[in-house]
Amino acid sequence: MKTAAIEGFHTVEFFRTIKEKMAKATEGMSLQERRNFFQQMREGQISLA
Repeated sequence: MKTAAIEGFHTVEFFRTIKEKMAKATEGMSLQERRNFFQQMREGQISLA
């Protein structure tokens, strides 16, 4: 199986960056606020990429 690599794109680096952005965005939020935040992300209302 051969996979196509995109030059200059590093998957691990990309997802670490997203994880850090999510942590900063949800810092200090209550559980319900986090649930609403993640729901909005799933619906495409919030984008961190």
